[in-house]
Amino acid sequence: MTAPKDPGHPYAQTSNIVFNFHDQPISTAPFGYEHYISLPPTYNTSPDKSWPMILFLHGAGESQRAKNESYASIRHGVPKIILCYDKYKAGMSTPSIDIPLAPRLRGRNPNKGKSGDADLSSAPVSPEVCRIVAEEFITVTPSLNMGYGWNHSILTALLDHIIQSYRVDINRIHVTGFSMGGYGTWDLALSTPNRFASLMPICGGGDAVRAKNIKHVPQWVHHGERDDIIPISASEKMVKALREAGAADVRFSRYEEDAHDSWTRAYGDVEVWRWVLGQKREGAGGEDDGVVVPEEDIVRVN
Repeated sequence: MTAPKDPGHPYAQTSNIVFNFHDQPISTAPFGYEHYISLPPTYNTSPDKSWPMILFLHGAGESQRAKNESYASIRHGVPKIILCYDKYKAGMSTPSIDIPLAPRLRGRNPNKGKSGDADLSSAPVSPEVCRIVAEEFITVTPSLNMGYGWNHSILTALLDHIIQSYRVDINRIHVTGFSMGGYGTWDLALSTPNRFASLMPICGGGDAVRAKNIKHVPQWVHHGERDDIIPISASEKMVKALREAGAADVRFSRYEEDAHDSWTRAYGDVEVWRWVLGQKREGAGGEDDGVVVPEEDIVRVN
């Protein structure tokens, strides 16, 4: 377990839940992903309990490109829910956050397509969603600070480190992400198809030719029908391939009124999180101890 470090901005500060920023100490490359980790409020008082975990992968517009810019990565999705939980516990009945866009964007919403999508980062989150995500799961939010696209090998090493450092239920590891993170969700699952209890890709896409390799993993796919940044056809192809391969549990939520930002609606649905909480990996598939990367492939990152 690495010591937390200062993210260099005030937007991740919490008083009612652990939400710390860390370096990735082991990788499959000479570098790793900085990442946020939240722990359930009763984590330390329940020493015999192992916890389900959510890995959240943000989109390209939420990447950090400058020093101390990781706040861009926590404006949406799972980390937003964690921050709203902190505000809810502090007395805000309808919790919301106010985190600015990265300066490089010059006030331009990076998720705005031709249909003029609004930036919904400050949209409130229901207390019930906040409670389920913050109190029932360990959450991990890597912050991409290099290039474009998530590297499944580096993410796999990060998950190995988290599993070895925290009390994670290795049969209840879930992956979700939107846009670039939606692609990353499917790509990571295809690289380690026996690791995950559920997948929730939002406005993403994947390799439909290999979709049969993850037909056994429960999946809930989300996409806006008006999305002109990543067309809904990208999700349709994956869902079609999965169903044709005989996937038993593939749900597909299509949002008629939503463009690229379908994640605010999806992550705001309490039924989504109840579904995630109920999923458990069936069979260990050769990854029983939770560790995937061979020792000889590990790189210690300074």
